Amino acid sequence: MRWIHIHIEGLVQGVGFRPFVFRLATNLHIRGWVCNGVDGVHLEAGGRDEEVNAFIDQLKSNPPEESHITQFSVDEISEIKVEDFQIVESNPHGIPNLLITPDLGLCKACREEILTPTNKRFQYPFTTCTHCGPRYSILKSLPYDRPTTSMEKFVMCPECENEYNEPLNRRYFSQTNSCPDCTIPIRLVDNKGIVLTTDWDEMLLILIKRLESGEIAAMKGIGGYLLLVDATNKTAIRKLRHRKHRPTKPFAIMYPDVEMLERDAILTDHERREFLSIQSPVVLVKAKDKIESGVCLKEIAPGLQHLGAMRPYTAMHELLMKSWGKPLIATSGNVSGAPIIYEDQQALDELRNVADVFLIHDREIQISEDDSVIRFSQNHRIVIRRSRGYAPTFLNNQFVSGNQCILAMGADMKSTFALQANGRIYISQYLGDLEAYESQQYYRHTMDHLLSLLRVKPRRIMIDAHPNYFSSQLGRQLATLWQIPVEEVYHHEAHAWSVLAENELLESNDPVLCATWDGTGYGEDKQSWGGELFIYENNSFRRIAHPTYIPVWQGDAMAHEPRLSALFLCREFLKSTNLQKKFSDKEWSYYLKLIQTRPALFTSSIGRLFDAVASLLDICDHNSFEGEAAMLLETWAARGVCLSHYSVEWKQHSLDTASLMQQIILDLDRQESVERIAYKFHVWLADVIYEVASKNQIQHVALSGGVFQNALLIDLLEDRMKDNFNIYLNKELSPNDENISLGQLACVTVKQRHEHLELLMNDH
Repeated sequence: MRWIHIHIEGLVQGVGFRPFVFRLATNLHIRGWVCNGVDGVHLEAGGRDEEVNAFIDQLKSNPPEESHITQFSVDEISEIKVEDFQIVESNPHGIPNLLITPDLGLCKACREEILTPTNKRFQYPFTTCTHCGPRYSILKSLPYDRPTTSMEKFVMCPECENEYNEPLNRRYFSQTNSCPDCTIPIRLVDNKGIVLTTDWDEMLLILIKRLESGEIAAMKGIGGYLLLVDATNKTAIRKLRHRKHRPTKPFAIMYPDVEMLERDAILTDHERREFLSIQSPVVLVKAKDKIESGVCLKEIAPGLQHLGAMRPYTAMHELLMKSWGKPLIATSGNVSGAPIIYEDQQALDELRNVADVFLIHDREIQISEDDSVIRFSQNHRIVIRRSRGYAPTFLNNQFVSGNQCILAMGADMKSTFALQANGRIYISQYLGDLEAYESQQYYRHTMDHLLSLLRVKPRRIMIDAHPNYFSSQLGRQLATLWQIPVEEVYHHEAHAWSVLAENELLESNDPVLCATWDGTGYGEDKQSWGGELFIYENNSFRRIAHPTYIPVWQGDAMAHEPRLSALFLCREFLKSTNLQKKFSDKEWSYYLKLIQTRPALFTSSIGRLFDAVASLLDICDHNSFEGEAAMLLETWAARGVCLSHYSVEWKQHSLDTASLMQQIILDLDRQESVERIAYKFHVWLADVIYEVASKNQIQHVALSGGVFQNALLIDLLEDRMKDNFNIYLNKELSPNDENISLGQLACVTVKQRHEHLELLMNDH
C-alpha cells in the first residue's frame, strides 16, 4: 500500500475539481479525502501502487476542462485510517494562494435542462452546475464554498441537497445550486419601482411585450445590469442612444444561437469557437451585405462593418432569447462614462430615466464586470476588453520570482490594476476610464476586495509616471499610508514590458524591437508620446525612433476633435486642404492665430495621426467615443484592400508626418478614392515598423498599445514580416492600456532580479 499527500495549485476551485477527484478515486478504489484550502486543493490518498500511480497520472493529464494546474506536488505519508474516499470540509486557514475562478457562461448540459419540459429545471432562470455560473462576481472570501459567496443566505430544498451531496451527480458540491423549489427571489418592476410580477413565466411574457413595443429593459446579469432593446427596431435603438447619451458608439448584440448569427455575419472557425466558448465574450464579426435577421447595423454600429455578437451566457438570458427569437441589443447598464451598475437600488435610482422596466433578483453581486470583447486578425486573437469570463485570473506568471507582494496601479484610460502575491499574478477586470468619480470609487472598491480575498498587504507600489493620473496619485497616497516604497514606470515602456512578459522575452538574448503605439502617454522628455519604437536589450529600453512631433495647442480637446489633429499637422500648407470648411469663421480665425504661437506640448501619437487622416478624408471630425476615428478609418481601409493589391506609391523609410500629410493631400487632389488612401495609410504604418526592424537587423518585433487592436494593420505587418521576422502580441491581455499594470509588475520584477544578481556577483 502507498499513501500520499497531493497539493494542487492553480485554477482548481469552482470548476468541479473535488467531485472530479472523488469520482476518479472511487473508480480506482482509492481511499482518503479531498478538500479545498486557501492555497488550492489538498488530498490524502492511499491504495495499491499501480492504483495510486494511475490516480496521479489521471489527475495531471485529465483534469476538469475549465481548470488550470500550475503546481502539482506529491509527498509520501503514513497510512491514514479511512475506509472510503470523501470530500471533507474546506480549510479556511492559511495564506490564500490560488487562482480565482472567473465567472463561467451556461454549459451545454444546463442549457439542455432548461429547454426540456420533463426536467425539473425547465424554464428555471438560475440553473447552474459545477461547470458553469457565477464565481468571482459572487465571492466574498476564500476558499470558494457556498458560505463564502452570495449564495450563503439561500437554503437548498431537500432535492437540491441530495444533488449537492450525491457524488455521481453533476451538481455535487455545486455552490450555486438552486431550483424552482428553492428559487432565488426575482421580480419585474417598472421605472417607478412598482412591482409588476414575481412569477418568472409571467414576467417573461410581460418583458417580451414591452420589448416588442420598443421599450428598454434593464436585466440583472452575472456582472451587473444589461440594457436590452430590440435590435431590429430603429426607433427603439435611437431612444436608447438618446437616453444613454451615446450618439454613435457601437452596441453589443445578443443572438439566440450561432445559426442565426451565421445568417447575418461571416464567421471564421476561430470566431465561431469564441462565440460558443464557456466564457461567452462579445466577438467582433464581419457583417454580411444582407442581414437576414433584420438587425439595424447602421443604427447599432454606425459606419462600421462589424457586429459585436454574444451568446446568452446565463439561463435567464437563454430563456429570454428562446422566447424572443431574434437578436437583442445587450449593452452595459450605466450612464455614459460611469461603470456598469450592479446594485439594485442604484439601478432603480440611476437608470429610471433610461430603462422602462427592471428585472431584479436577490443574488447579490459582490464585484461588477462588463462583458469581455474579442476580435481576430487572420492569425491572431486580439483582446479588446478583458473582463467577465477571464478576470482576475492571469495564467502566465512565468516571470514572477519570489513572494514579494507588489501592487501595480496601471493607467487612467482603460484602467486595470495588477497584484503580485505569493508567487502569482492577479489582474483586475477592465475598470473603465478614471475621469469620473464613480469610476474612481469602483476602482478602489475592486482593489480593496481583491486585497481582502487574498489577505495581503502590498510591500511596494508601481505607478505610471504621469503626475496627474488618479491611479498614480492614489498609489502615492497608499504608499504613504502603508509606509512602503513607490516607483514610477513610463507609460510606453510599461506597454513594452507587458508584451515581453506575455511572450517570455524578458530574458531574451537577442534584441527585441518594441513598437508601442497609442493615443497618449507621459514621456521621459515630458512630452506626450504615442508612436514609440524601442530596442529592448540587456533588460532596458532605448528609444530609437518616433514620428515627428505634432504640436498640441488644445490639450485633451485634440483627442476629441480629429479636425484639430489635421489642422495642427497641416498648418504649413492649409491652403492645399479642405480643412477650413470644418470650422466656423470664428473658429478658423482663432486657430489661424493660435498656430502662430508656441505650443505648450508636443506629441508623437499614432492615435492622433489616425485622427488627422480620418479628418482629411472626411471620415470623422469629432470623436463621440475614444478611438472612433481610428475604427472608422480601419473600416474604410479594409474596403480599399482589393483596390490596392499592395501597390503603394508613397515614399517609405520616413517617420516625417508632415510629408505623409502632403502625400495624402496630393492623392485627394488626384481624386484617389477614400478607401484606397485609407488603405495606403495602413500600409505606410506597417512599412515604418518593417523598415526600422530591417535597418537595425532585429528579428523579434513586439507590438503593444491601443493602435494594435487594428486587425488590418496586424495582417499587413504579418504579410511583410512573416518570412524573416517574429511578431509578438499581447495574448491574455488587451494591447490597450489594460496591460499597463502588468507591464509595471514586469518592470520591477526584472529590475529586482538583476539587482539581486549584481549583489551576488559583488559578494563573490
